[in-house]
Amino acid sequence: MRSRFGIATYGKVLINRVLYSLSAGVSHSSQFALADIYKQAVEGKYNILAEVREYEKRAVSMKKMFLENGFSMVYETDIDEPIADGFYFTLSYRNMRGGELLKSLLYFGISAISLHISGSVMEGVRACVSQTGEDRFEELKLRLEAFNRVYG
Repeated sequence: MRSRFGIATYGKVLINRVLYSLSAGVSHSSQFALADIYKQAVEGKYNILAEVREYEKRAVSMKKMFLENGFSMVYETDIDEPIADGFYFTLSYRNMRGGELLKSLLYFGISAISLHISGSVMEGVRACVSQTGEDRFEELKLRLEAFNRVYG
């Protein structure tokens, strides 16, 4: 794969070459729709952030649960600015490597992706907030507590 795509691992080739190539050429009408959204935002007719504030709230709550159960943030800043709460956040747990942590979390019904699949050299996982509504927070809390009892 390295000789053909310049990347040695299948996951990185799939994401950085194949999926990017398939999605980069979006239709002309989609480009105009996005341009109109940006125009309305600049003109003050549309608050582009209002629709994503829910993700910010979820991320704050979910991060708190993970941190209370022995996890650490992998990326806390972007250069020297704190990373905003949004669609996902990155976590590590003790001395576990990313793949090991992912596998261990899956045993407790908690999904994530390894940071390596997204091109990071850091050990850990990326947790997405979009599929976990507030109605599942208590369940997540219980699963994280159980995880921490076993691995902590």
